Amino acid sequence: LLNASQGHRLEAALALAVTRGLRPGELFGLQWSDLNLAGSPPTLSVQRSLKRENNKLRLGPPKTPQSIRDLVIPDYVVTSLRAHRKRQAEERLANADLWEDFDLVFCTEVGTLVDPSNFRRALSKLTEIAAIGHWAPYELRHTAISLLADGGVALDQLADLAGHKDATTLLAHYRHK
Repeated sequence: LLNASQGHRLEAALALAVTRGLRPGELFGLQWSDLNLAGSPPTLSVQRSLKRENNKLRLGPPKTPQSIRDLVIPDYVVTSLRAHRKRQAEERLANADLWEDFDLVFCTEVGTLVDPSNFRRALSKLTEIAAIGHWAPYELRHTAISLLADGGVALDQLADLAGHKDATTLLAHYRHK
């Protein structure tokens, strides 16, 4: 999937999703001010989430109080995010008359909130190109947690990374055999 998404405007979003396990709403609620790409280590802070209420998209608090968290960003994802910021700046210039500045890391070509339905369709096309079948957005989160667990990350650390109070929910929803 990461290979199939190279050069796609969602490349950095997918890299971040499959390495940090963000919920789709958290991913699309990120603002550039939430990222410290120059830090040692580079980090992001989950502060808000994209939500649909009364058929309108808006930013609001994350799902639970535990969902507010700081995460380390892997170096290759930092590289992808920097390239993404450059592409976004080019889009901003090309669409200056239409651009709405919400400081969003992942937005539409005119700076607005990403509709989850459009993300679902784009992800489906990329998973088809990658020949891995149809994926729903939450499968990115499941993949991240599964890969980290297989890599030896302790359950309590995984719960913190995923924004859960403890490992109980993690085991109930993300354990795959």
